[in-house]
Amino acid sequence: MGKFMRLCVTEPNVAKLPFMIDSSKWPVVEEGLKCVQGKSIVNSISLKVGEEEFLRQAKLCMRYGAAVVLMAFDEQGQAATFEDKVRICQRSYRLLRQRIDFPPEDIIFDCNVLTIATGLPEHNSYAIDFINAVAEIKRTCPCVSFSGGLSNLSFSFRGLNSLRDAMHSVFLYHAVPKGLNMSIVNPGGLPRYCDIDEKCRKMAEEVILNKSADGNHVERFLEYAEEVKKPPAPARAGPVLKIEKSSPTQQIEFLRSLKGTVTCEAEHVKPEPGCEALDVCRLEGPQETQKVAEKIIACQTPTPTEVLNYFNNELRKRICFLDGGMGTRIQAEKLEEADYRGDRFKDFNEIDANGVPVSLKGNNDLLIFSKPDMVRDIHKEYFAAGSDICETNTFNGTTISQGEYKMQPVVYELNKKGAELAKQAAADVTKAEPHKPRFVAGAVGPTSRTLSVSPSVEDPSFRNVTWDELVEAYKQQVSGLVDGGVDLLMIETVFDTQNCKAAIFAVDEYFLETKKERLPVMLSATIVDNSGRTLSGQTVEAFYVSVKHARAFTVGINCALGAAQMKGFYKKLVDMNSGWCHVYPNAGLPNAMGGYDEDPDIFSNNILDYAKDGLLNFVGGCCGTFPSHIAAVVKKVAGCPVRKLPELPKYPSMQLSGLEPCFVTEQAGFQWVGERCNLMGS
Repeated sequence: MGKFMRLCVTEPNVAKLPFMIDSSKWPVVEEGLKCVQGKSIVNSISLKVGEEEFLRQAKLCMRYGAAVVLMAFDEQGQAATFEDKVRICQRSYRLLRQRIDFPPEDIIFDCNVLTIATGLPEHNSYAIDFINAVAEIKRTCPCVSFSGGLSNLSFSFRGLNSLRDAMHSVFLYHAVPKGLNMSIVNPGGLPRYCDIDEKCRKMAEEVILNKSADGNHVERFLEYAEEVKKPPAPARAGPVLKIEKSSPTQQIEFLRSLKGTVTCEAEHVKPEPGCEALDVCRLEGPQETQKVAEKIIACQTPTPTEVLNYFNNELRKRICFLDGGMGTRIQAEKLEEADYRGDRFKDFNEIDANGVPVSLKGNNDLLIFSKPDMVRDIHKEYFAAGSDICETNTFNGTTISQGEYKMQPVVYELNKKGAELAKQAAADVTKAEPHKPRFVAGAVGPTSRTLSVSPSVEDPSFRNVTWDELVEAYKQQVSGLVDGGVDLLMIETVFDTQNCKAAIFAVDEYFLETKKERLPVMLSATIVDNSGRTLSGQTVEAFYVSVKHARAFTVGINCALGAAQMKGFYKKLVDMNSGWCHVYPNAGLPNAMGGYDEDPDIFSNNILDYAKDGLLNFVGGCCGTFPSHIAAVVKKVAGCPVRKLPELPKYPSMQLSGLEPCFVTEQAGFQWVGERCNLMGS
């Protein structure tokens, strides 16, 4: 599964769509989830394994950011009747909603399409029971979708493909309006309902609806199938059954023209106390500014709830500010090798894989040890310029990134010390301005390796890092940052969403293991050019859908482009984002010398263009932005309207993603799931 998925995600024409990862073995499904940067569908989980394992698998689907197909199975087996399908699906729904607050729009029920017209009377109602069960579950379980494997319906007519196609088309004609909104279908492989021979269509309809005037519809259909299989002598000049297959476009237009007739007005099932997924952007509580400031002045860390309450209140009144580009600010110091080594590493003499002595120049994170006063003073400069939040100097603070300098052993200490330096700066500035406390975000960079792109032109399935390695590296970094006292975590400059998902997974793992209250998480993607895509190919909308499961405090974009070039892409994110947004662009595009040409006045004027349109919650700067840039922005946008949180829909719809977003809405109509890739088929 892993190799196959790694091949799939490197092919743009395939990877642009969401994946459905299908296996009866959970470890195989999980291996697939570790390879997909978009929001995929897991097919499937069920109560067959018991409630405890069912909920464990569902929680993992949430943590990987996947929707899930729920099969109508329980501990006693497969649901065949209408009553069993409804009972098991409603029970599954209640468990997911009450016990783990699983997003209802990410639930897809497969009510078991079973084989009809077998000659056994107990099978006759399988199709209509499925259709009626879909309608009943749709009425009573808000926001869910429905899927099914069509090939099972006609399995007893293997070899009679035209007849099977007719049955499938008639089944969809009746099931789609009742709520079936996705299925495994070969586009262009089915006729439209109106293209089916009238005699065949009538008989197929009778067996699917299990209804006819004389009650002999199954026997009549079986006899008809025999005629199709062995046509009588007079009919040899032409086939008994000839059906014109539609083109993919015709089939899409026809099935999407079938409008739903069943609506849901049921109230949502509420999670049990203590099981709710917190909407961190809408958490309501007192803004205890004095209490928070006192903790920060004492170099203590406010609780996550106190941080959220402060900003959720503040962001309703004004735009808040991030810092500027730490890396380019350090470059302005024109440091040399000896500055990076300091006393601690003056005798460092490691050799790289090519036999060359390792240089420490350029390892900015290491300055936490060799130039701590300089690092702390830079943080203070940005805080004094007006930044509400500064990031730690730990952009490359993982064993993977520090491995390039042979500095893996100091990673935990580096992150802890980096957090402490930033907290000291925050304390100093907050002491001078207690009405505006300053906060520290632990900077978690992307590393120099990618899970979605192969570094080998010969082998597109090859990766030089695994999901598990990234998770472990990020978890160690988070541990140091939290122990150093950061107030928030910023997973930033995301060029590969799968790396970002590994970081999110690591954050959750750390807080689950330590049982500490989870810090607010900020997520920031970087788009590489005017295509509006990340380096791994996702649009900004697809990125947002892929990380929505993180319950982030802010989602935004940074780096890559200047503010003028970024606005259109940021606006797309703002329009989708149900929570707070941030943006921190470069000071324009890099010039021929690698510098940045936008001075504070130009940069702040470009940011003002965002602010006047009410697009900003948090704003800062990235490469080439100095404290003077931040000060200019703070002054320029004063009094501009802050972006308001959007109103949430009562009945949200499913959002999926590959390289591009896919919205499963009533208006979008029926969705095709491409035939699964297996060797046996059906």
